[in-house]
Amino acid sequence: MKNLVRKLSVAVLCALVVCLSGCNKVKQISVTSVDVESIAPVGFRGVNVYLAVGIDNPAFQIGLSEIEGSLKHSGKILGRLAMDPFVLQAKSAEIYHLKALVTIDKEASLSELLALMDEKVLNECLLDISVRVQLKSGVAKKIRLNDIPLKKLLESTGK
Repeated sequence: MKNLVRKLSVAVLCALVVCLSGCNKVKQISVTSVDVESIAPVGFRGVNVYLAVGIDNPAFQIGLSEIEGSLKHSGKILGRLAMDPFVLQAKSAEIYHLKALVTIDKEASLSELLALMDEKVLNECLLDISVRVQLKSGVAKKIRLNDIPLKKLLESTGK
């Protein structure tokens, strides 16, 4: 379970970096490490995941908020993710302690969730991400990326 959560967390964070890749300096932002610090159940269908994420940001300060995502397999949403807002400090390589709420969709069956333990099935999943990006100057924009192959994100991080 912890390995699955770690892989999904890496994919979401990589997707956030892809969201920010509109300008040359921002393209250099990279996720250097992801560690699951702890997992705490929330009701019957959710978990809070506490992460320690290493991010190298050679660019300017960037605020990230309204971070939401969904994991899909065969066109069906299996789960949703919401992360607390955070700020990437300018010209820094830091470890950020982040919290994400991962919830299982009401329509997802137990067999579909257990199938995610199979790497082949996990690699067939798609990710939708939306994030509100705000620069230090106050300029903000909502960015959405849909149908990102999870396999591509996991390969790009070597996980």
